[in-house]
Amino acid sequence: MGFRLCGWWLVTLFCCGAGRPMGLTAHEQAGRKIYLEGQSPTGREISAEIGMGARLPGSAVPCANCHGEEGLGQSEGGLRPPEITWSQLTKPYGHLHPNGRKHASFSDKSVARAVTEGVDPDGNRLDPAMPRYSMSAEDMASLLAYLQHLEEQGDPGLTESEIRLGVVLPTRGRLGEMGRAMAGLLSAYCDALNASGGIHGRRLELVLAEYDSDLGTGLSSARELLARGSVFALLSGLVPGAERELAVLAEQERVPLIGPLTPWTWEGGPPGRQVFYTLSGVGAQVQVLAEYAARALHTHGPRVAIIHPAQESLAEAARVARGRFRAHGWERVEVLRYERGRFDPEVATRLKQSGTRLVLFLGNEEELAGLMGKARALGWAPYLLLSGSLSARAAMEAPAFLDGHLFLAYSSLPSDERPDAVASFNRLRAGVHASERHRLPQVSAYTAAAVLTEALRRTGRQLSRARLLGHMESLYAFETGLMPPVSYGPDRHVGARGAYVVTVELTTRTFRPLGGWRALRP
Repeated sequence: MGFRLCGWWLVTLFCCGAGRPMGLTAHEQAGRKIYLEGQSPTGREISAEIGMGARLPGSAVPCANCHGEEGLGQSEGGLRPPEITWSQLTKPYGHLHPNGRKHASFSDKSVARAVTEGVDPDGNRLDPAMPRYSMSAEDMASLLAYLQHLEEQGDPGLTESEIRLGVVLPTRGRLGEMGRAMAGLLSAYCDALNASGGIHGRRLELVLAEYDSDLGTGLSSARELLARGSVFALLSGLVPGAERELAVLAEQERVPLIGPLTPWTWEGGPPGRQVFYTLSGVGAQVQVLAEYAARALHTHGPRVAIIHPAQESLAEAARVARGRFRAHGWERVEVLRYERGRFDPEVATRLKQSGTRLVLFLGNEEELAGLMGKARALGWAPYLLLSGSLSARAAMEAPAFLDGHLFLAYSSLPSDERPDAVASFNRLRAGVHASERHRLPQVSAYTAAAVLTEALRRTGRQLSRARLLGHMESLYAFETGLMPPVSYGPDRHVGARGAYVVTVELTTRTFRPLGGWRALRP
């Protein structure tokens, strides 16, 4: 494969048995699903009554939402739900709460009553924020069985001496060389970290789920890896065309996914809390371009065309960009969609006739070249707004008549790189046989590992997935040294949310930055 396999577990169909949480019985696993998701494996209804009688499905307010996956309680809306581990509930001397409420120790029966009626063992009312659940006797028995083992449930992939991290990468096919370059860099990173003592006495061990990019089996490899329950988190990775599906899978399996290499990011919807991106994707880039154009290119709204292939992520980017233009009073914004692979450059003729002065183009390199060629034939020189992730090479080869009319957004620039970080990165890279053209994917892998390492260090020896997520969400202005500083939060899972705007100097065929980093505001 061209790199050392020290510290790697090569995942095959036969390397380990199917995983399940810490040896739980089927009965206890059913209780786990009820606790974490508020849903019964039997399909029976679970509902919850809140406050003065508002009724919701149990899935809207599962126990873990407030008490946490470990049952230790987590702040929610200014409240601090109590710890509900079995050893805590069944303390022989009972309980005294901060508000002065006292009661005896819990038993199976009184826990069930607290869950269904909202009262403690002495009949005192619990906090009104505590839902009162309705479920079958079988589901209640399953929930109680799981609660009795809740505190014993360590996360998969975590031992006293190791943290196992899954990495989904192509090692064969068209993208195999890139995947191997990323894998080699991550291997070297972990070797160096482990040689210095690891993280709080634990080594990082990488579990490689490799696949053939020509067969497009990356998502299947990820599913097989997670089904074995052998990894604590997913790190970096590359699954072109299935990025959203991988993110949704990580959310469904409650496995943190840190820094996947992708031009697409999603905020405010699926995949949810488990996924952390290091850099902004195309959607943020086009928003930055729209903001730049509205402030720097025209004081009065010109006619604008947004052109994109029929792809969900690009359609969403076009929609958000249109909203940004309109927020600046630009009302004459037309969105043109075409079937992927069927772009017709003749659209330039109609756009010129309609007086379109600015085009946000989200097609590929070949399609952009076709549009620019037709524009040259027509003598039409619109401003072109482009994503650096999609169109950099074609923009650099643009016809000279478009000089001063090309603007690209990049999520990171070479100016972000600090000499000390570059030196560390190059030391790792020196032992990996990789082409220079794969440097940027390797940078992506390195920065993902650096972000995860920092969060693991902050989490401490008492490590869990839930605690890791909390510390990931508290990272602020963390410097990897190779990209803009990253910050996360409960409602922010893109670390460097913004972009740079550059123009192309066609006389010298070079990029020139137009100002510094442009943070994207909600």
